[in-house]
Amino acid sequence: MLGLADEAKQMVTQNFSTSASGFRFPAFWGPNYDWIPDQDHGSVAMTGLQKMLLQTDGNRLLLLPAWPKDWDVDFKLHAPNQTTVECELRNGKIKKLVVIPKSRRKDVEVCTPFVAVK
Repeated sequence: MLGLADEAKQMVTQNFSTSASGFRFPAFWGPNYDWIPDQDHGSVAMTGLQKMLLQTDGNRLLLLPAWPKDWDVDFKLHAPNQTTVECELRNGKIKKLVVIPKSRRKDVEVCTPFVAVK
């Protein structure tokens, strides 16, 4: 939420990398508190990753507000008001941006240092 891309990159990478050994599935964490496996840490990491890609504030759609400059990505996420945002970022440049419905394209604000496609 603060746009701290370097910190978000470090924390999300760390959280996705720390699964518990001894479990069959790599997406199980724990033991942490009182249950095994712990899915909360994975859920928080996934939410954090999505917030790095897209945040909303009223009608505003903030694109890539905390995304590291050196990470490529291709995603499609749902936003409020029956909206989807699909984006492809390669080498720091947005190669594709599709907003459905098209009327919501005006609500997209591409965050620095990225540049929107026309």
